[in-house]
Order: sequence, then C-alpha cells, then structure tokens
Amino acid sequence: MKKTAGLRIAKSIFLSLNFVFVASLVLALLASKVSPSTSPVFSVFGLLYPLLFIANTFFVFSWALLRSKWLLLSLLVILAGAGNLRQNIQLSLSGNEPVPAESIRLFSYNVERFGLSVSEEEFRKTRKAVMQFIKQEVPGIVCLQEFHAKGKTLYEPLQETKTELNAASYYYESYFNPRYQQLTGLVIFSKYEAVNKGKLKFEGSRTFGIFTDLIVQGDTVRVYNIHLASIQLMPTDLDFVVNPGQDKEARLHALMIYAKLSDAFRLREQQMSFLVDEIQSSPYPIVLAGDFNDTPSSFVYNKITGLLEDSFIEKGNGIGPTYAGELPLLRIDFILKDKIFKTLEYKRHKLHFSDHFPVSAILSRKGE
Repeated sequence: MKKTAGLRIAKSIFLSLNFVFVASLVLALLASKVSPSTSPVFSVFGLLYPLLFIANTFFVFSWALLRSKWLLLSLLVILAGAGNLRQNIQLSLSGNEPVPAESIRLFSYNVERFGLSVSEEEFRKTRKAVMQFIKQEVPGIVCLQEFHAKGKTLYEPLQETKTELNAASYYYESYFNPRYQQLTGLVIFSKYEAVNKGKLKFEGSRTFGIFTDLIVQGDTVRVYNIHLASIQLMPTDLDFVVNPGQDKEARLHALMIYAKLSDAFRLREQQMSFLVDEIQSSPYPIVLAGDFNDTPSSFVYNKITGLLEDSFIEKGNGIGPTYAGELPLLRIDFILKDKIFKTLEYKRHKLHFSDHFPVSAILSRKGE
C-alpha cells in the first residue's frame, strides 16, 4: 500500500513538473509573436526554447514508457510549435551542392576584439590565428563584428588586414569615437569592387550595422554586417545564471539581470524596425550576416526573416549553437539572404578564439 501511495505521489510531482515545462514552452513559442516593448517576459522564455524543447521531449518519452495518455500534454505543444522547431533544429539530408565558380562565399565572425580584454599578447596571437583561418576558407566576403584595430595611423591596420585577406575593398565603422589610437567596430572585407556604403544608427543607439554595395558577376548586391545590442551581462551575471542562489541577494541579482535583458530586448526591437525599413527600401538583392544577440525564437529574428531567408534552415544541421560562452545551445549569429539566392553550403566552425563561433555560407543565384 505504501509503495502504491509513493508511486502516486511521484507521478503527481512528475505531472506537475510537466505542466510547468509545457507552460514555459508555450511562453517561448509566443516570443516570436509578442514584441518586447509589449512584454519582455516572452522574449526571456524564447531564449530558453532549445532547452525547453529537450525537456518536453523527455516528458513525451517518459510518459510513453509508462503507457500514459499524458504524453499528449507535451507532444501537442511541440507539434503546435513545428515552425519554431524548424527554425531552431535542422537535419539537412540533401548534403552540399556543387559550387559554381560565380558563387558567393561569405564568412561572418564576432571576433571579440581578438582577446584584447585578456592581454596584449593574447590579442596578437588570436588575431594572427583568426586571419590564418579566414584565409584558408578563401571567402569572397568577410563580415567581422567587434573587430579591433590600433596603430599610429588608425586605418593603417585595416589596410594591412585588407592586404592579408587579398581583399579589393573594405568598409569599417567604429562603435564609438576613436580613442587612444584604437578602433572597435564592424568591418566588411571583400574581393569584389565596392560602389557604395552606409551605416545604421539612430539616436540612443550605437552604430549597429553597416552595408556596402558590391559588384558581383556584373550585378549589384547589398551586403549588411549587423551587430544588434548585447545584454551586457558581466561574468558574475553568467555565473549566477548557471548556478543561481536562493537568498535575498540572489533575488536582487535575478531582478537586475531581468532588467538588463528587458532593456536589450527593447533596444534590439528598435534596431530591427530600423533595419527592416532599410531592407524594404534596398534597390538591390541583399545578403545579411552578423551577431543578432537573439535566437530564432525571438520577435526580432522572425520579423527580419519575414523578408530574408536563413541559410541555416536550408543547409544547417542540428541546433548549430554559435554562442561559445557558458549559456548552452544559443544560435545568435546568422547568415540571411534574399529569396533570389539559394544556399549551397552552410557551416558553423568550432573555432575557440572568441565567445562566438564563426559561420560561413556559399550562395548562388537560383537557376545558376
């Protein structure tokens, strides 16, 4: 009798946990529909979508082993979010396609200032390793975020990098005013001729994007390099997220992190609106790469991919996380493109020189 009662209690606890994770998954699915300016709560749960999907899948299999109808609880919510699932998890069965000579090879990487925050020696070593890796990939377009350059003449290092990468053109914008003969910002290097350039910035936001118009096989293509607002979490914040405490100080810390998240979500929404207007007014087909600091479950991502297609969805595999820090399974770096292009190949490179992993894609015009 005691054993039966114990099993009933265990089952009730398990079912209660299942309800909690189902509710959390529902909130995560709504993150793509509800703007952060309306409520940032949904966006927070959107960040957790991969973990919540895995947890609910576990409940489905557990109930199936118990031959219980409660398996439908998580299963129905997972199926209802099939579109979200497709954006987050891919299984590409077709493999990579033959690559025509006129294809566009693009490489994107948040280089985190080449490790400058660690030491001067780390900066030099990391920069050299990253440049060597990029040259091996032989991309036609390179989009780097948090690129750092310094020297007696500020733009001399940029010219040197252009030569290193055998680029015909480059366009650089610093996030902030140059200080102490140093620059940190966004840069596009390309083997193609550049005929125009511009930056994305509005009052209350740093420069969060640049674009350049390139002549590719006789046609003009507009290339965007984007770095949306980061959450500005400190190492102590990340430690707390991974190992949260339970005292009064812990609650205050949690509220502070939520405030940082809310501010970042709202600012990214503003940046996204500005970017969407830019995309819609572009006279040329677009290729867009960069660090969104947001996931495929986010409101921001879904608004932008309403206009452009995600190369990961065409040729990616698995979850493809691009954040290399302590928080797991976050895909926050993207390569998007106009509908006239198709993706022949997509890669996430496990390069451990930053808190991000680089991504690359090979694109060609449909019909070629």
